[in-house]
Amino acid sequence: MRQDHVDDHDPIAGLALEPALTCDHTTGCITCGDVALPLTVVRLDEGRGLALCADDDGKSETVETDLVAPVAIGDRLLVHAGTAIARLT
Repeated sequence: MRQDHVDDHDPIAGLALEPALTCDHTTGCITCGDVALPLTVVRLDEGRGLALCADDDGKSETVETDLVAPVAIGDRLLVHAGTAIARLT
């Protein structure tokens, strides 16, 4: 297929690509990067598999908990990229 031809049956044909989002470690999410951080569960949304978790400095973010479910308020989780990957004892 020619590059300048738009296929009417291709749902993404002809769409402009947006520049990739970037994450600045000084303003981005607290679990961004190649590290996992220990966070504490402070609130739960069990129906959606989410928890509000906080670090020791009080910074918080929403975390997916399906990989370590069930979780309870006060649990310590190892979190990478917004996903709990382990339960800490």
